Amino acid sequence: MIMSHALSALTLACALAAALPAQKTGFLDRTVKSGALTIKYQVYVPPSYDGQQALPVILFMHGSGERGSDGLKQTQVGMPSQIRWHRDWFNAIVVMPQCPDDSVFRGVVADATYAALEKSVREFHGDRSRIYVTGLSMGGYGVWQEVLDHPGVFAAAVAASGGLTPSADMDNLFVSVKGDDPYAYVASQTKGLPIWIFHGAKDDVVPTVQSQKLVKAMRDAGTDVKYTEYPDVGHGAWEPAYADEELWKWLFAQRLTKASR
Repeated sequence: MIMSHALSALTLACALAAALPAQKTGFLDRTVKSGALTIKYQVYVPPSYDGQQALPVILFMHGSGERGSDGLKQTQVGMPSQIRWHRDWFNAIVVMPQCPDDSVFRGVVADATYAALEKSVREFHGDRSRIYVTGLSMGGYGVWQEVLDHPGVFAAAVAASGGLTPSADMDNLFVSVKGDDPYAYVASQTKGLPIWIFHGAKDDVVPTVQSQKLVKAMRDAGTDVKYTEYPDVGHGAWEPAYADEELWKWLFAQRLTKASR
């Protein structure tokens, strides 16, 4: 009789488990449509995700070399590679949209990027007080575009090897701003936002002076921006930046308050 009851209970438990949708974690394929543009993106969902706890959300934007339509290349450089090495650092939802070939994170692509973020926040019940944005090189430009386009959304911003005006190899790479001084404008629009900027002193693709001028403008505007310049690094400042656990500890400590929204 005891064995019969045990088997019945086990059968019921198996039936209930089969009726519930399987919880997916890891790197997940997604697409989003914004206006006439459809892009692919991936979402990293940590093993701890249970659908109940609201986790922080990071929007990551890649560099020009990862553009395309395969939905994969953007997960192979920078922050996504650190997730694979250090999953214990990232108890967060990470959204990784892929910019189409010959495009940048501005205009319709920036809109689609934000749509991917919003879709992910809703799908995985992200914590809206802890939405962060980061990017490298071309994606570093995208950081400032998203912050300008969506004020009050992000709790912190991190840019590596980025800038505001065209780089040495891409005339169409710039941030849309108002007025004649892009640095002063971005500084005025990001006042009080927790920011950490990284750049290599030997960067000959996006000149280091771009970050230096932006940091100065931000500090002049009253923002206590963090700035790390690596003396012996060229354009790849994102490698040591994203590999530093202190960056992620700092990032996850930032939170929007009602007063800052």
